[in-house]
Amino acid sequence: MKSKGKALLWTALYMALAFIFPVLVVLIFAIVVFLIALTGGITDNSSAMLEYVEIIQDVMTNSGSLMLLNGLSELLMLVCFGLWYYFREHKYTFRPNYRQAFSAKNVLSILGLGLFGQMAVNLIIMLVYLVLPGIFKSYEELAENFELDTLPPAVMLFMVCLLGPLAEEMIFRGMIYGKLRRAFSLWPAAWISGLLFGIFHMNLVQGIYATLFGVILAYIYERTQTIWGCTLLHCVFNASSYLAEEVEGVLGTGLVPEGVAGIGFLLFEIVSVVFIFLLLRRFRVTTKGKISVTDSGAVDKNSDKIDGLS
Repeated sequence: MKSKGKALLWTALYMALAFIFPVLVVLIFAIVVFLIALTGGITDNSSAMLEYVEIIQDVMTNSGSLMLLNGLSELLMLVCFGLWYYFREHKYTFRPNYRQAFSAKNVLSILGLGLFGQMAVNLIIMLVYLVLPGIFKSYEELAENFELDTLPPAVMLFMVCLLGPLAEEMIFRGMIYGKLRRAFSLWPAAWISGLLFGIFHMNLVQGIYATLFGVILAYIYERTQTIWGCTLLHCVFNASSYLAEEVEGVLGTGLVPEGVAGIGFLLFEIVSVVFIFLLLRRFRVTTKGKISVTDSGAVDKNSDKIDGLS
């Protein structure tokens, strides 16, 4: 019980820091703009001060500016949590079998999970819309920030498909799930970390599917025995969202009748859920005979604890 309480306290600390970093970045930005305005004499009268306030408001309502601030926040989180994770895990002697974790079959399975997972998310979004249509306004506004043309495409792809997954996996699987897994069994640790991952997105619609996706990411982390397994899945999943948009765009040009395209997508989304379960079951093979290390440093053969991952 004591170890569980300690793990939950550490988890609360990690989660608090994850929320503090974005606020800190926005605060630093506001201070920098204010200092620039101050040195430029912009605060000499009330109208100039009003101009400063309007600049801040414009930035905070501009999709491109928000994405840049979000990218800076993720970069800061990646550096800080990445170093913390490295030094925390470096004390453990266990090292994953990368050849086994990233075998051709595993990589293909991860690619499939990313693609089919994105299609399954579309199905979840549709079902949530049918049940709770009133909560979609904020989600649609949020989704606009992640359009490929919000910033130069190369910048957007870097932030959404690489920087974001790296930072979030380091926090939620590396730090949070890793700490929880030392005190809880697989599924409680996976669901707690997944729920926190959903809460972190601060949007009910996104939070629902992010929670489910967080559980899957924790499962892949467990089965590949390395944080790079779930990070690869996260990268592929995010990239698949743009791929799905491109496919929808082609189908929307009139090459395929609208009704046929809609039914086809719905069937593919349903089939995707089945494929996800089949691919997840495949990862059970990789845990046989694995060796992990306990907090005390003792080697525990065939244990299902995920201590000391790299």
